[in-house]
Amino acid sequence: MPQAPQPLITVRFVLLCLCGMFYFMSLGLVYPVLPGFVENELGGGPVAVGLAVGGFGLSAAVARPFVGPLGDSKGRRFVVMWGSVLAGFGILGNLWAVNVAAAVLFRLLTGLGEAAFFVGIAAATQDMAPENRRGEATSYFSVTVYTGLAVGPVIGEALESAGGADAVWIMGGILCAMGMLLGVCMPGPPRNAPSGWPNTLLYFPALRPALLLGLGLLGYSGFLAFIALHVEHLGFAPTGAVFTTFAVMVIGLRILLARLPDRLGPQRTSTMSYLFSAAGLWTIASWQQIIGVFVGTALLAVGQTFLFPALFVMAVESAPIHRRSQAIGTFSIAFDLAIGLGGLTMGAVVWLSSRPAAFFVGGSLAWIALLVSRTLVRPGPAVAP
Repeated sequence: MPQAPQPLITVRFVLLCLCGMFYFMSLGLVYPVLPGFVENELGGGPVAVGLAVGGFGLSAAVARPFVGPLGDSKGRRFVVMWGSVLAGFGILGNLWAVNVAAAVLFRLLTGLGEAAFFVGIAAATQDMAPENRRGEATSYFSVTVYTGLAVGPVIGEALESAGGADAVWIMGGILCAMGMLLGVCMPGPPRNAPSGWPNTLLYFPALRPALLLGLGLLGYSGFLAFIALHVEHLGFAPTGAVFTTFAVMVIGLRILLARLPDRLGPQRTSTMSYLFSAAGLWTIASWQQIIGVFVGTALLAVGQTFLFPALFVMAVESAPIHRRSQAIGTFSIAFDLAIGLGGLTMGAVVWLSSRPAAFFVGGSLAWIALLVSRTLVRPGPAVAP
């Protein structure tokens, strides 16, 4: 008798998604509040804003090679729970930030937590997914991520209006605590978990999709760092609405087209992603009205929707299960470096020129990513519907 197919949507998988939603909601709270906090309350300039917003990516990139093997040996549950604790303290630390240096240091602590949490929960998602539905599982998991990032900015702005930035930092700590509690549902160590550290901290087969992800995220990181200030300059007060528009677009597309990355393959999916990302950032740069911001944000959301699932599956399929966390850790370094370096790069462009120029540079970087991907990604056969 043939065995029944392994289900994807289970109670444990739903709890995993809730864990991710609470954690990423805590990160979403920060995005519309932190740039103004650094610029207005701490007296920082554009480079300081870029470093404060994207600095957590730099510390996360340093931590990823160590967190990956730790997730394989100690288990996904261990790194998810401790990652939530560190990120929570990093957000709460802004209560005591009196200058830019202190805000950056607490942001770096948040990055250490981000490194551990993401590697653990992303590996757990793949552990629970049937082999032929990994892209679909990644899409559903990322829906919860973007749900948190959609709701978080709205709550963050409301809290800031009602109780100031301190209320935002406190709520971020509470949400991280909720993520830590739900982290109990994550798997422990794999059956054949390695007993010691691998010979190399990086998993080299995952570097190719990592490079393509990093190039595709550089412009998006500039969007995160400077879109709130750009919208304020245009005279539109509820800046969280832009983040929510982006996240709602990603959520809807990933629900409706969850299997698209599996069916198209990584090359066609990434090509589509880079083209839409470039179009979105160039629209924001050239259309100096609030309607242009929302149109460009929608286009950017289409581009970013499918880039991560397609390249993430490439990285996961390059590794056996007992090295899966290490592969994901290596792959996700690209995310951290893109957020950190992208924020600094866009901050430098803003300092030398303007915010629209920074968005134009971000779109140009997406075209460079497209050219690189044509040589690094081989076309794969589409999966039958």
